[in-house]
Amino acid sequence: MKIHALTTGTVSVKHSFLFPSHGARRQLDLFLPGDFSDPLPIHCWAIEHDGVLRLVDTGETAVARNVPFARMGVTREQELPAAMATAGLALDDVSEVVITHAHGDHIDGLVHVRARVLINEAELQFLSSPMARVMRRVLRQPLPPGFGPEPFALDGGPFGAFQRSRPISDDGRIVVVDTPGHTPGHVSVICVDDSGRHVMLAGDTTDSLEQLHALRADAVAPDPKVHIATMKTILAHCAKHPTIYLPSHDPESAARFAAAITSRESAAAAA
Repeated sequence: MKIHALTTGTVSVKHSFLFPSHGARRQLDLFLPGDFSDPLPIHCWAIEHDGVLRLVDTGETAVARNVPFARMGVTREQELPAAMATAGLALDDVSEVVITHAHGDHIDGLVHVRARVLINEAELQFLSSPMARVMRRVLRQPLPPGFGPEPFALDGGPFGAFQRSRPISDDGRIVVVDTPGHTPGHVSVICVDDSGRHVMLAGDTTDSLEQLHALRADAVAPDPKVHIATMKTILAHCAKHPTIYLPSHDPESAARFAAAITSRESAAAAA
C-alpha cells in the first residue's frame, strides 16, 4: 500500500472557527469581524493498493469563493491535476473517489475526475435538507457541476472503536468509518498500512491533532455533543491501535505522515 499526501492550495480561517465561543456566539462569531489564521493546507489523499488507485477527497479549485469565515488561496497550478502529477500519478488511473463530506474544499476538485464517486448516504441526505440548500445559496457555495455521487451505507459492522464502518478494498485494509460532527454524515478513511499502523485520513473531523486531544468542537458542527463524542471514539481507537491521525487542514499532517508519528507518540511528545 502506498499513500500520497496531495495539497491543493491553502485556506485561512477565522480564529473563531478554530477556537469557538460557547452558546449562541459559537456560530455567530463566524460572521462578525475577526482575525484570520495563517494559511492552512488543503490536503486530499491518493491510495495505491492492490492495483487500484483511490482518492479521498479532491481538494479545492481556483474559482472557489471566499466566505465570511474562510479565505481560499488556490491557483490553477495547485489544483488536483497538478497535485497528482507532482506525486507521479495520473487522474485517468483513478478508479474511485471517497468523499469525507460535501464542503467545497473537499469536493470542488471533482470537476477534474471521471471516476466513480462515493459518499455516505447520511451526508447526501443532509445535502438535500432545506437548511443545507439555503446555506449554499447564502454563502454562494454551489455544488460542483455534474455532482452526482453514489450513496453508500455504513453497514459493515464495527471496526476498532467505531461502531459503524464499511470496507472498500477487497482485503478489508481500507475502511470507511463513521465520524459525524463537522457535518452530520462526515466519514473518515482508515488504511491499515504494510506495517499494521492505522493511517486515518480524517477530513475535517478536526482541524488539527491538537483539537482532537483538546476535545474541542468546531464552530461549524451542528451539534457540538455529537462532535465531541466522535473525538472520544477516535481517541479510544488510537489507544488500542497505532494510528497516524491526518486531518485535511493540519499544517503538521504531511510531516506527521512522512515520519509515521502516531497519535499516542504525538501526545507523549507534547506532554
